[in-house]
Amino acid sequence: MTARYGCSTFCCMNLPLCEALPFVREKTDRIEIVSEGLHDLFRYHEDCQSVSAHYTVHAPLSDINLASTNERIRAASLGVIDDLCGICDSIHATVLVVHPGYFPWENMRSVSRESLLRSLDDLCIVQQEHDVRIGIENMGSWECLHFRQPDLVPELASRDIGFVLDVGHARLNNALETFAETSAPCHIHLHDNTGSNDDHAACGAGTIDFARILPHLPDNASRVIEVSDIAAYERSVAFLTGLEHPIKQNPA
Repeated sequence: MTARYGCSTFCCMNLPLCEALPFVREKTDRIEIVSEGLHDLFRYHEDCQSVSAHYTVHAPLSDINLASTNERIRAASLGVIDDLCGICDSIHATVLVVHPGYFPWENMRSVSRESLLRSLDDLCIVQQEHDVRIGIENMGSWECLHFRQPDLVPELASRDIGFVLDVGHARLNNALETFAETSAPCHIHLHDNTGSNDDHAACGAGTIDFARILPHLPDNASRVIEVSDIAAYERSVAFLTGLEHPIKQNPA
C-alpha cells in the first residue's frame, strides 16, 4: 500500500545515501532525495537501485541560480537541472523540485526576474525531453529570493511547468491561504513554523492552521513531509492523518 505522506531525506542528511534510503524506507515507500552533500545524486544515484520506492528529487540547494544575471551561471545552472532530469528518469522519479533563484542586489531584482523567466522558457523545453515533472518551489522570507508570493504561478502555468507548494515557506510570507486557495500544486512540502523562522518543525508543532489548509490542497498532488528528524516525520504523519481522518467518539 502506498503511503499518503512521503518523507524527505532532509531528516537524515548526516547519513550517506546508501544508509539514508533504507532508513527512510522503513517509514514510508515515498522518498524525496535532497541531492546535496552525502545525498548528491550525481555521485550516489546507483544507491537508489537497491531500495524500491516511489522517488521524487529535490535539486541542489547550493551552486544553482536560475535567476542569475550572469549568463554563464544561469546556463550552467540549467545544465545541472537537465543532467539531473536524466538521473531522475533512470530512478523513475516523478517530480524534480527546483528553486527559482535569487538576486543579490535589490537594484537588480527586475533584471534577475527576466533571467528567471528565460530559464523557465528553457526548462519548458528540458521537461519535454524527460519523463520527470519539473516543479518550481515557492521560497522563504529572505528578501533576495524570488517567488515569495504567488506572482510566478501564472508564468509556470503558461509554460506547463509544475508548481511545488512549500507550506512552511508560504506561512513565513503570510501567503499560505492565498497560495492554497488560488493555485494547483503538483507536489507539496509539509512542515511547520511559528511565522518567524524556517524551522522545518513537525506539523502541529507551530502555528500553521493545517485543518483549514488541507481541504484546499489538490488530492492528486504528491505530499512530502520535509522536517529535520525522523521523529518529527512520524509526529507529522500522526497529526495530519488525525486531521484528515478524525477518530469518531462512541456515544455515551
